[in-house]
Amino acid sequence: MARSSSHIPVHMIGPLLAAMMGALVVLALGREVAFWALGLWLLATLLGLYGAWRRQPVWFTAPLRLSGGLLFLLLAFVLSGWGNWLAIASQSVLILLAVKALEMRSQRDFYQVAALVLLGMGLAAWLRVDLLLGIYLLVTLYLALLGLLWQPLADAARERGSNVLQGRDFRYMLFFSVLFMCLLLPMTGVFFLLLPRTPTPLWAWGPPQASARSGFSADLSPDQITRLALDPAVAFRAQIQPQPRNPQQLYWVGAILWRDQGNTWVPGPPSPQSSPAAPQKSVPGIPRNAALTHQEIVLSPADSRYLFALSYPRRWQIPETFQVQLDGVLQLQKAPSLPLRYAVWSGSPPSLFLSQAERHAALQVPENTSPAVRVLAKSLAGDSPAQTVSRLTRWFHGPSFHYSLKAPAAYPHGQSMADFLLHSHTGFCEYYAGGLALLLRLDGVPARVVTGYHGGEYNPVGNYWLIRQRMAHAWVQAWLPGAGWVRLDATPASLGPEGQNAGNNGAMTQDQVPVSQRFWDWLQWEWVNTVIDLTPAKQRALWTAAGLQFLHFFQHGAAAQKPLQGPLHHTRFQFAQPAWKVLLGISALLLLLLGIRLRQRRGDNSSDPALYWRERAIQALRQLGLKDSRPGQEKAFCAALAGPPEIRQQLLQQYQIQRYGSHPDARGDALLRELMGQLRNEQ
Repeated sequence: MARSSSHIPVHMIGPLLAAMMGALVVLALGREVAFWALGLWLLATLLGLYGAWRRQPVWFTAPLRLSGGLLFLLLAFVLSGWGNWLAIASQSVLILLAVKALEMRSQRDFYQVAALVLLGMGLAAWLRVDLLLGIYLLVTLYLALLGLLWQPLADAARERGSNVLQGRDFRYMLFFSVLFMCLLLPMTGVFFLLLPRTPTPLWAWGPPQASARSGFSADLSPDQITRLALDPAVAFRAQIQPQPRNPQQLYWVGAILWRDQGNTWVPGPPSPQSSPAAPQKSVPGIPRNAALTHQEIVLSPADSRYLFALSYPRRWQIPETFQVQLDGVLQLQKAPSLPLRYAVWSGSPPSLFLSQAERHAALQVPENTSPAVRVLAKSLAGDSPAQTVSRLTRWFHGPSFHYSLKAPAAYPHGQSMADFLLHSHTGFCEYYAGGLALLLRLDGVPARVVTGYHGGEYNPVGNYWLIRQRMAHAWVQAWLPGAGWVRLDATPASLGPEGQNAGNNGAMTQDQVPVSQRFWDWLQWEWVNTVIDLTPAKQRALWTAAGLQFLHFFQHGAAAQKPLQGPLHHTRFQFAQPAWKVLLGISALLLLLLGIRLRQRRGDNSSDPALYWRERAIQALRQLGLKDSRPGQEKAFCAALAGPPEIRQQLLQQYQIQRYGSHPDARGDALLRELMGQLRNEQ
């Protein structure tokens, strides 16, 4: 009789699970993995799988594996460099996983692989805290659980003299492991909310993996914004109240640049910055009922210390130490290594007064400004500041100007501001902003450059806006008497030579997040809100509110139950409550089904053990292919089986003892299974 396709080789399960867990570690570590270490692990894993499939040891002896592992560990130390401990540890984990892949022979080896994989996941938690890491860790724990459950089945198969696992047993293992994970997840969530949390997460001690970058720059110079103008990475997400009607009016202010150094603009406010401020909730003296735009922002980890807000911030709620400049710029004391959640209320500037120092700084021009540029500015000047602004903006928006991320062909090494204004009329937003501010200053209109982001993609699933790095932009603020600082954007709305929709800032704009990305991006948003942003204060507020809720329930009954109020009113856990209830319900249902299934299998056999062993005997022959379990059919079936006659005869005798004998027991059942294994090996 041919071997059934439902039989699973015992010797392949461990190496396969170890290979999948190693692959998850590679994905979790991401860019921290060196290519040579990845290649070494991949080669060793393939050789280990090949050796397990052929049931032959690989071509490396234990001394060779030991010496090779030590050599590669030394190589990881040398190539990563002294002090780069995260990189050294990441390569070392892959090297040790490669060595274990070549010697997967026992369950002890699998335990060691599981320990190395968990160590790799711990290293990844120092490098990233995104939703994918949580998924990788969950799948890794499930595969490790499968490995732990596999060993008893493998031992039982070897005791039967078999090299395969029954497909039925493997399905039970899968079912039990899924059920166990469903029960484990709610318990993990409870412990996550219950256990005390440190004010600073452990992973904040290491730099964020591949996240310390930004399309935003506090300096205005060529190649700063353009080099990341096509980068789709998320800069931040924001919920806005009241909801904006036109995303083209979303100008996210980051840095305000006052000093023109030719082709470069740099910060330099005319007055010193305010002293560092502790986390605050509001600015004194601002009416609470003022017409303000509320923004709830989750900033991605970056190498910039600037915070972003619409217009001029009037109130704020920032959990980190920061500084407030006199021009309204918000700046952290250090760049965030984790997603940072803060709130800002924006409105009109508090004063329409321009000090003498500010006016002087807003009219400064480089001494080496081209005379031809000065002549151009005079030719475009109007009779009043407002007329000058109108003439200049019309001129920049004329047909002679074109947006492009590439330097004009006549300037392969880059163009100067004079080249842009006088000859090429082709460039990106930095040239337009710097050029407009320069001409305004030459005409006596105070002006400054602003860098930040423009636009956003709306995600209706989570009711928030997504701002990407490619939306980095620069524009101008001009001072007009009676109006204060007025926003001007000289960048033309046109279709660039790259064939992308330039919008008003030259960056590819889109009003909504693509449908295919909305749910996944919402999951990442909720991951930050409910997991990463769970501070000790929010944890205490959660349990305080939960305790009050239970107390209210027992005092007044379910009919008088009210939704959670108080400290949790402004947190995000309201969205998580239905999910937890569904998860708990599914877990309880699966547990109930398991109990019913076990009850059906036993058939109330606890009162009659003999009946249980007789049913086990019937199932044993059914696994060999006997479909008709009526008494008397087993003799003809055993005679038709392939294999030595003596084993078939012993199998038939033991089956009759277990099914029709007066005292069937566990020892007889084990002997029956052993004979089945011997018969399979002889087939």
